[in-house]
Amino acid sequence: MDQHRQIERPKVSVIIPVYNTEDYLEEAVRSIMNQTLKEIEIIIIDDGSIDNSLSIIEELSNEDSRISCYTQENSGLSQTRNRGIELAFGEFIYFMDSDDILALNALELCYSQAKRKELDFVFFDGITFSEERIVASDTTYKRTYIFDEEIVYNGIDMLNRMLENYIYRASACMIFINYDFLVKHNLNFYPGIIHEDELFTSQLYLFACRVSCVKKDFYSRRIRTGSIMSTMYSIRNIEDYLTVINELKLLAHKEKRFKPTIEKTISYILNPAIYNSKDLSTVQRLKVFVYCIRHRLIHYLKVKHIFVMLFPFFITLKKVLKK
Repeated sequence: MDQHRQIERPKVSVIIPVYNTEDYLEEAVRSIMNQTLKEIEIIIIDDGSIDNSLSIIEELSNEDSRISCYTQENSGLSQTRNRGIELAFGEFIYFMDSDDILALNALELCYSQAKRKELDFVFFDGITFSEERIVASDTTYKRTYIFDEEIVYNGIDMLNRMLENYIYRASACMIFINYDFLVKHNLNFYPGIIHEDELFTSQLYLFACRVSCVKKDFYSRRIRTGSIMSTMYSIRNIEDYLTVINELKLLAHKEKRFKPTIEKTISYILNPAIYNSKDLSTVQRLKVFVYCIRHRLIHYLKVKHIFVMLFPFFITLKKVLKK
């Protein structure tokens, strides 16, 4: 980075991948444009949208000089975010989804906390809401309550505590990351999978030495029909979870100090994935079961989850008997 770019370096690079979110895109981007922290760059990458998303991005970029607009053939979320990292030169990186909303003071408070405590990253909480703007009762994005935001933690210690309390959730959109930390450890998103946050977020915690949180619900995640979050569970989900687990096992082999925490993380990820495989066909479920045996994953699983995967009709029977 030359001297000229150092002088002009923004405090935060916000990376927003876009794919067919024309109905929500402007609201999402404006929640970034209107942040109380003004010294930011907004990198928006259209990932081959076939709706009106690109036109909306271009209109917003004409309105705000901090927005840089890029286009590419459809490559998926991981590759798009990785391209954003390559384009960014801010002190910190923040990943925003193009159909969600960020509280207007989020970047300012995260930046202040991260700079003051010299953090590798800082994380915060979020809520989910429906198309009708109804806030869901789901509290799966509440994690900060077991920590003190004035204390700087080791990432592994933090991850272990969240795993033990069953509150760990992998969401890149609720983490504010030091750019130099990201580059130092060459951390990016695994291409071609739909559960990319599971691997990326766990790696952040494993490598980080200085982590803290802000006890605020900064992020509002929209639950909508047709999104990745609401799509029916399929064999693709299982295959991509297994890819994540394989990558974590390789990391544990390479970095022995991570192994105990990675073992816990694998169990935490794999058990719900196996339970949800009850919705797959018999052939697909047997294929997954054989894979787990061959790759020595059975010992990570709870017996009840294996039982549900192999005999999902008992779930239906149990519901009938309760009525």
